[in-house]
Amino acid sequence: MTERRNPFRRRPVVAAIPVVLVAAALGGAATGAPSATVATITVNTLPIANALPLDLGIQKGFFAAQGIEIKKSTLQSGNDIVLALANNRGEIGYIGYTPGMIGRTQGIPITVVAASETEGASEADNWQNVVVSGSSPIRSPQDLVGKTIALNALKGVAEIVVRGALDKLGIDSSSVKYTVMPFPAMPAALASGLVDAVHTPEPFMSQIVAAGGRVVLAPGPVLGRYFPNGCYCAREDWVRANPGLVTRFRAAINQSLVYANSHPDEIRAMLPAAIRNIRLPTWSPLVDRVQLLTLAKLAKKYGAITTLPNMTKFVPSFVEGGRTLQATVGQGAFLTLRLDGRIVTRLRAGKYTVAVADRSTRDNFHLVGGSVNRATNVAKRQNATWILDLKKGVYRYSSDGSTKRKAVFRVA
Repeated sequence: MTERRNPFRRRPVVAAIPVVLVAAALGGAATGAPSATVATITVNTLPIANALPLDLGIQKGFFAAQGIEIKKSTLQSGNDIVLALANNRGEIGYIGYTPGMIGRTQGIPITVVAASETEGASEADNWQNVVVSGSSPIRSPQDLVGKTIALNALKGVAEIVVRGALDKLGIDSSSVKYTVMPFPAMPAALASGLVDAVHTPEPFMSQIVAAGGRVVLAPGPVLGRYFPNGCYCAREDWVRANPGLVTRFRAAINQSLVYANSHPDEIRAMLPAAIRNIRLPTWSPLVDRVQLLTLAKLAKKYGAITTLPNMTKFVPSFVEGGRTLQATVGQGAFLTLRLDGRIVTRLRAGKYTVAVADRSTRDNFHLVGGSVNRATNVAKRQNATWILDLKKGVYRYSSDGSTKRKAVFRVA
């Protein structure tokens, strides 16, 4: 499929942290002793913070341990990467799920080989939101009716999640006006009153908030906590021809994702100093297929795609599915485990990402049940990511520190 016949390029729909400055910081070579036979994989990636687990995994030797040498090719959009894969330029590409769906429904046979990152669990930790200036009269999503929101593209992921969130909140998304604007231009446009609000990711969101702005809508968390965003894709024919190599790549990138989510300071160290305090996504090797189908249906509803992709082929069974549990440790005996914002009392057996935010130096999060016995450090504030296969039975979580609170849930 040639670019001339494919309207795909006219849709810049990547939703990720557009940190062009990161490009210079994305170096690094694999360390450690690789296997005797080394395979080279060209990975088309983006100069954004969301893609940094790949670089961290290279530095840590995770790919070398699988006998893989990564050759990076940095492009500027998910559209560019989809077209590069379609024209046999590179084997694997890091993109958003939405451009992947658009490409697939337009005849480009790409398939997901590994998951990557999600949005946050709430407005407080989400890395791409709708924000307004400090002087704006807009105080809530309802106040956006009749106002103009700047997006980086129409019929792309920004419009999909913003409109989907508004409609879910009972606000007619067609009553809002949308205009197109590059992310770097948004802070100045908002400050000058050229637009009423902007949907923007980091680092621009933090820049606006630091200038007195505020978040009025977190579209991703409204649609679903830890809503899927990014993935690694390849052409179906390449996947069929290289099943062992695909398995080894997935093992290395999955290890990189878990490590990155548990060691955010090492990710931040790879960023330019001026933006090291930005919010980061949640990385996980598990994809929430239920939420991904929701994204696909919204993409069709708002015109990004005309038909739903074959989800079984787009995300094959070898990409592990699972939900994300939010474990929190905080001040004042605050210890919770939630799924979709609700306290966990009962779960279905299966794979789960447990994203632990331990913000206490006196308590920790300790999960026990079946063959599971995992805990964070009592004396240390830390993030942790556990990929657990929860079997049927009773599980308990508690703190080993000053708080003696315990809670129980059942897996059936």
